[in-house]
Order: sequence, then C-alpha cells, then structure tokens
Amino acid sequence: MAGHDQTSREPMASALPRWAPRRRTYDNLKEAAAEYLRDSISSGQLSPGSRVDQDDVAATLGMSRVPVREAVIELAQKDYIEAVARRGAYVSHLGVSDVEDHFEIVALVFGVAIRRAAKRVTPVDLGELRRVDAEITATADPIHREELATRFLTRIARAGSSRRLDGILRFLGGSLAGGFYHQWDGWGPHEAAYRVQLLDALEQCDTRRAVRLTESHFRSCAAPTIALLRERGYWASDNDTT
Repeated sequence: MAGHDQTSREPMASALPRWAPRRRTYDNLKEAAAEYLRDSISSGQLSPGSRVDQDDVAATLGMSRVPVREAVIELAQKDYIEAVARRGAYVSHLGVSDVEDHFEIVALVFGVAIRRAAKRVTPVDLGELRRVDAEITATADPIHREELATRFLTRIARAGSSRRLDGILRFLGGSLAGGFYHQWDGWGPHEAAYRVQLLDALEQCDTRRAVRLTESHFRSCAAPTIALLRERGYWASDNDTT
C-alpha cells in the first residue's frame, strides 16, 4: 500500500488495547481474534504501520497463538493487515484513492445485485426488509444496529439469487474501508435515509431508480470516511494520502 517501504520498514511497538468483548457470540476463537483486531484497527487504537504482535494478542485474549495466526491471515486477505516476509504483520495503510476505489467498487457490484433483486423481490422479501428496517430504527445498541444493517443488505443481495454476488459483497463489506465508514458518527442516519428511498423504489418496481439510488449512496460513503480519517490524523502528511 502507499506510504510503505517493506524493505526498510523498522518494527513499531505493539499498541494493543485491552480486550473488550463486543457482546457477540463467536463460533470459534479465530472469529473472536479477528473481530478484536478489526475493532482495534478501525477504531484507530492500532494505527497504520503498527506491528501486530501475535503473542501479545493471544495473551490479551487468553487463547493460543493458532487462532490469532489464522485471524491475521484472514485479515491480510481483507487488507486490514500487511504480512511482511520475515518481519511480521503490520496494520495496513489506506490512501485516499484506496477509500474512493473501495466504495466505487461496492457501488457498482451492489448496483448489479439491486438490478437483479428488483426483478425478483417478493412481497415476503419486502415485508422482511421492512421489519428489519423498523428493528434498526428501534434499537439503541450500535453493535446490534450494525449487524441488522448488514442483514438488510444481505437479504437484498440474496433476493437476486446470485451466490457469487453475495460472496463478493460479503468480502467487500468486511474490508478495512468499510470498517472505517462504520466508525463515522453519521453512518446510521445516512444508511437509514438510503433504506427508506430504496424500499420505496423496490415496492414501486422502479428498478432504474433503485440502482441509481444504490450506486449514488455507496459512492457517497467515501467522503465522510475520508473526512473521519483526516480528522483522526490518519495521514501524517500529504504523501500518505495517495
């Protein structure tokens, strides 16, 4: 990624926060370790370039090194972590263009999913989407709200009857740029406004409007994500933003 020279990188001290479970039920230890690292990185507790000390993570979480190593491998695939041969694992760095490209890709892929779903969505699907939307509005738990928002989008993707699209979207949804977006205080209202308009378009069988709304919405997620990272001082200099 931009701003990193793997050949000259000097190890940075681990800066792991203490373990604070997110009140989720984990299927396995690898999932718990991955969630911990994702939260630590997207919240800014682990900064770009920080070394991920896997022994330290394992001790913090009270588990063996094996699930931590598996979590690091998974997160490296999703661009949270950069594995450097013979040196270790480091928190990845995103440039402004990386954030913009991420949301552009999500916009295009989800636009395809919406185009398919709009032609196949059933009254039962719409009823379930309305129910999930109402539950999102009613919950005060930010973690549950994020899970429900993901469920809403997943339901639409699956209505398009494409496992490939569903898999791609789940991969994109678990990437670092998306994690930063969900740290933005305004993400909840931003998503809520999109859901209201999207449901209206789907109920009116207006495929073109649903696709247009979707592509515009996901592209619009880039600006507040970039603004949040600037506010945090994520980019130390203009050279780091590319």
